[in-house]
Amino acid sequence: METASSTKKLDPNACAQCGSLYTMPKGDFLYCRDCKALSSGGELVKPGDLDIHYSLDIQDTEHRSLWVDSVYVLFQAQCDIARGLKISPGSSFTNWLKANESPEGWIDDRDTIKTLAKIAGKILKHAQYVEDPYVIQSVEGLQTALPKAHRMILTFKKR
Repeated sequence: METASSTKKLDPNACAQCGSLYTMPKGDFLYCRDCKALSSGGELVKPGDLDIHYSLDIQDTEHRSLWVDSVYVLFQAQCDIARGLKISPGSSFTNWLKANESPEGWIDDRDTIKTLAKIAGKILKHAQYVEDPYVIQSVEGLQTALPKAHRMILTFKKR
């Protein structure tokens, strides 16, 4: 199992367990609003509910996968670009995607798909700040898949 604490920490305010930026100070700890973990000094103090990273499965009208990768690639690009532009990295992609999920467990909202395409385009516009070439390659694949996307599913599939 890979956690944020077993990989390079991308932002000092990121959760030590899931890597989310949706955190807040809670006493002497950093509280993650995504997974509910507590951390201190980058070390996990109390585990939260989420212990693996979500993947996103982009599917066509026949429900065939067009692109599958960890949402973490978007998070990594977001943090690298924010660092390069010297701006706040913002919040979690997973929360936003989960908020747009239908009761059936997928996201088929055209506006969400179009917004994700815009995000992928902005990431590629600032690709010079992204440290890992794999992340750029993955986001290029995402951008190629999104115009053909019919739905997206948050899953625990490996890429």
